[in-house]
Amino acid sequence: MSSELDARRHATLDALGALATVDVDRHVGRLHGWQVEGAEIRLTTELTGVATFTERLRITAPDGTVLEPDPTDPAVAGALDVLALAAAVSYLKATLPRHIELAGRPVGPAGVTMLRALLTDGLAELALRAGLGPLDDAFTITGAEPDRPPAPEARRPPGSLVTVGGGKDSALTLALAARHEQGPLAVAVNPRAPMERTAAWAGVGLVRIDRRLDRRLLELNAAGAINGHVPITAIVTAASLVAAATLGRGTVLVSNERSADAATREVDGWRVNHQYSKTSAFERLLDEALDEAGATTRVVSLLRPLSELAIARGVAREQGLVAKVTSCNAAFAMDGPGDGWCGQCDKCRFVQLALAPFMDRAQLVVDLGFDALGDATQVAGFAAMLDPATKPFECVGTADEVRLALDLLAARDDWRDAAAVRALGDAHAEGLDGRLAAALALDPVTGPPAPYDAWLTGIAAAGEAR
Repeated sequence: MSSELDARRHATLDALGALATVDVDRHVGRLHGWQVEGAEIRLTTELTGVATFTERLRITAPDGTVLEPDPTDPAVAGALDVLALAAAVSYLKATLPRHIELAGRPVGPAGVTMLRALLTDGLAELALRAGLGPLDDAFTITGAEPDRPPAPEARRPPGSLVTVGGGKDSALTLALAARHEQGPLAVAVNPRAPMERTAAWAGVGLVRIDRRLDRRLLELNAAGAINGHVPITAIVTAASLVAAATLGRGTVLVSNERSADAATREVDGWRVNHQYSKTSAFERLLDEALDEAGATTRVVSLLRPLSELAIARGVAREQGLVAKVTSCNAAFAMDGPGDGWCGQCDKCRFVQLALAPFMDRAQLVVDLGFDALGDATQVAGFAAMLDPATKPFECVGTADEVRLALDLLAARDDWRDAAAVRALGDAHAEGLDGRLAAALALDPVTGPPAPYDAWLTGIAAAGEAR
């Protein structure tokens, strides 16, 4: 355990006025679990001597009916158990307490393993940026049931929910679900305009999850609490699992791709991944925690065998879809507009770059409303994505994918004079056809289970998007 972490813990408790009542050694993060009262789900987490937080969620069906989860239904209760663990990380990060107690419903070893992974790998970016070092030995977790018996196997009901975030990846999954499945529904947490647009474009109803953080957390952040990136995909997925179980649906379709498994940065052997809760490694831990808790809804990463470029080609092939999506994270910030692209951030840059090899330049610029590739002031931003040491902490592709896309554009008449392509692309790059074929091929190891594997046949098919 690093001395930097202990010093930060001490300084944080001091800044929050807690040292008078509790020191670092006696400070505890206590998970009280969940309660359901009518339509309201409450998740309670305590930081002793600091605050007790209650997060609230409410689920609304596409027809406007506010749903009431049944806490006596083992499928719903199991999904809530997992959600309570995932959501607690948002509050535990405020002080990174050395001691964590599980004081709610019973949690078994798989749930503890998942929680520990979210606190260590899931908060690795936060730890790196704060200069705290790896968090591998930073927590002791008590109160688990060491010999929790496995839940009896239950029948998985039919039907799916597709998590949508307004961006290109989830829009492609939704398009495929609408094409191949009877009656799929989209689901979004605190939905904004792009999420509504993609659901409407696909002709699919949208389940809305209203998630309200405890405002006390925001006050503590302003007062000096530890703050930074959290594994938000884990929280959104877990909330969607509760919605699916409440609706009696057996599958939550998510859009995590194979590029998410690549570390964002590697620092002296420490792998730091901005997208940790999108990785196949975390997905396995989530599955085990769900099975242990008795949840009957599963998570399927439909796009797992695809690269970012393969997904971009799939999106480009969907008539009119590019104009409906917004993948810009700035738009979805707490104080962001929730709509449109900023055209200046790493995510905007990467999405345009990924789509560009498969679209006409003029059409793509019209659909997105910006041309970052043609902006000389943004060349350095594209260059940063080519260097593993400077790869941005965003959901962007690998350095190899960025290099390939730039080289492909350098060979295109309509793109080669764009500022970033002119500066960074190689018009004489060798083996472009083979590199592109490898990037677009399905990974045979990570394919989704049947029947979802058949949905990807058209995505992998050869041919130009234009």
